[in-house]
Amino acid sequence: MPEANNDEPSNLARAMWVFLGYMLVGPFFAGLAVAIALTVGPVVGMEGWLPAPLPPVGQTAIAAFIWAAIPSALAAIVVLPRVLSIGRFGWIDAAAGGVIGFAVVAVLTGTPGRELLPGLAFVAGLVSVCVQRAMEAGGIIRAQG
Repeated sequence: MPEANNDEPSNLARAMWVFLGYMLVGPFFAGLAVAIALTVGPVVGMEGWLPAPLPPVGQTAIAAFIWAAIPSALAAIVVLPRVLSIGRFGWIDAAAGGVIGFAVVAVLTGTPGRELLPGLAFVAGLVSVCVQRAMEAGGIIRAQG
């Protein structure tokens, strides 16, 4: 049996960092996505997706950051079994975790604007993939391939 590399973190340590990463980086990316949508949306013709009148960008982005903590924790819980078993997870696992986390919280909290939920779930999946890529680039999880 080959010797373990002492510089390599254990899968349990990776799982802890994945959970912490999702709890911090996920809400940051969610708030950033909201700020970008509110800033760029009117310019590119997304008025139908945005509330009228537009809310203040800063306050709305911070509210999205705070709201995204629980869906991010649920997304992390979805991917943790893969991290514990093989030390990594793929983009499809991340996307599924993001969508599942968002959907669970949206259903349980009775989020208004039900017609926007599919688009918002897609954005949650993209945010989760961005978190996965950030953790892979940072060496928290093993690179694919």
